[in-house]
Amino acid sequence: MGLRAKLAIALLGLLATVVCAMSALQIDRTMNLMVKSLEHDGDLLIGQAFEQVRTILAGSHDDPALALRKNPGLRALLESSRAFGQGVVYARIEGPGGSIVLSEPAQQEATAGGQMVQPFSRLKENASSWRGLARLYMPWTDSTYELSRPLLVNDKPFGVIAVGLSTALTAAELHRSVREIAFFASVALALGVAAAMILGGVLLRPVVAISAHVEALVAGHETRTVRVGGSDELSTLAERFNQLSQRINRDRTQWERERGQLFNVFRSIADAVMLLDASGAILFANGEAIGRLGLPAGGVAEGKPLQLLLGKKHPLVRMIDAVYATRTEAHDVALQLSDGASPVRLLVSVFSLGQGPEQAGLLVIARDLEPLQELESVVDHSERLARLGALISGVAHQIRNPLNAMNLQLELLNQDAGRGRPIDARVDSIRGQIRHLGEAVDAMMRFMRPETLRLEEIGLNDLIVEVGSQVARPGIRIEYEFDPHVMYISADRALLREALRNVASNAAEAMPHGGTLTLGTLRKDDRFVEIFIADQGKGIPPGELDRIFEPYFTTKPSGLGLGLSLATRAIDLHRGTLDVQSEVGKGTTVKIRLAIESRPDDSLSSASRT
Repeated sequence: MGLRAKLAIALLGLLATVVCAMSALQIDRTMNLMVKSLEHDGDLLIGQAFEQVRTILAGSHDDPALALRKNPGLRALLESSRAFGQGVVYARIEGPGGSIVLSEPAQQEATAGGQMVQPFSRLKENASSWRGLARLYMPWTDSTYELSRPLLVNDKPFGVIAVGLSTALTAAELHRSVREIAFFASVALALGVAAAMILGGVLLRPVVAISAHVEALVAGHETRTVRVGGSDELSTLAERFNQLSQRINRDRTQWERERGQLFNVFRSIADAVMLLDASGAILFANGEAIGRLGLPAGGVAEGKPLQLLLGKKHPLVRMIDAVYATRTEAHDVALQLSDGASPVRLLVSVFSLGQGPEQAGLLVIARDLEPLQELESVVDHSERLARLGALISGVAHQIRNPLNAMNLQLELLNQDAGRGRPIDARVDSIRGQIRHLGEAVDAMMRFMRPETLRLEEIGLNDLIVEVGSQVARPGIRIEYEFDPHVMYISADRALLREALRNVASNAAEAMPHGGTLTLGTLRKDDRFVEIFIADQGKGIPPGELDRIFEPYFTTKPSGLGLGLSLATRAIDLHRGTLDVQSEVGKGTTVKIRLAIESRPDDSLSSASRT
């Protein structure tokens, strides 16, 4: 219902209340006047009859009742009362004991026309009463009421003069008055309705204009200025609305500009980006998201639920449903979206929009893992080439020193031979240098030897126990801490055993005065296992910690410095990682992380073969 209709109804209700009240007052006044008129006619007739009765009885010595019956004047008065008295139905004089002395019409009893006769006092009581409809019902219907007065003869009760008054004429008059009042009330109400509609249209015209501009503002259309004349409250309201609409238009323009810039940024991002509302419908999806997720292009996906487009069982849909259900966020979760020959693997993060108790929506960012893996492979390959270069540099240094020493010994040998001095010591020195040179070349050949992994299912815990038994020595206590969930992994048993033995041997040699060597395993998740080897030695200084993996770097007088390098190479071939944590005075812990399902590093093997 519109405001104009409400205003018209309110004015009509007020007018109807006033009209009904005035009509009720007029009907009440008319009814009281009619009742008083009936009472006046009855009292007048009774008074005339009483005077004649008193005169007749005062001048007669006959029986009072007989004297009254014989008097023609009294009978004429009673007969003319019905003709000239308004509403008079009957008139009678009753004698002692209630006997009828004289009656017009004749033999009028306590009833009139078959109707029950009620005392006139009942009519006056109902006319002045406010109890329900009784006030209107009694004079509204055709009823007979009796008005009476006692007769005294010689100051003694003789009888009663009774007059029956009918409301037939007053009811008809009342009906006519009510019809007139109803007519004029209807005319007043009709004029009031017309005036209310016209007045409502005039008063509400500014409100309608403001309402139309508000609807345009809600719909997102640019609004114009509302012009309302005058200086009343409506003009003030229109002015405030104009200020509000101008501010909203400015904010909307700025928001649209920033929104366009933001979407342009999203479109330029190489990652898949989607905006979802609180119900999971797509608000925005850049080209990467459409291509990688197989969404319909051309803006068709916007406004549609992601679940409807991808299906309830899609991994991304299940992940987003979990975020909605738990009201949390997800960061860097790896998802595989297909099971084909070349599955799509994404790194997905889901961020909540808004800070209230209810999520306003979600920002979904998915990054393809394949370029990242290729980059990691390039970085790993570069690191390995760098280590290979360091190895070659170390090998050159190891070969150059024996060659220089041999050259010097040969020169001295030539001099001693020319002078006839003994040459056995010089020859033994040259042989030692040749032997040292051969060891260096053998170590280099072992490091550079092409390795083809012979993968098999091995019991990792059993292999570690075997390594522990090989490095055990007096004063060294071996302790094992195995994860019961670590059973078998796919690896080259011989190569992995040699790598673990090299690391464990270094750990044992770091405790010349004895100590505890801890070997153990820990399952990190469903794909990786961690091997840790911890000693209680003197630790590695921070300046040497970064060099322990360099070929030929050693702090032992008789060492070649290839143990950790060979171990690192073996772990690299298994596509694992090796990390060293050491604290001076407390010991060193080496952590090796391997995949449960190992895959040989073909790039490293190829580089080794070359």
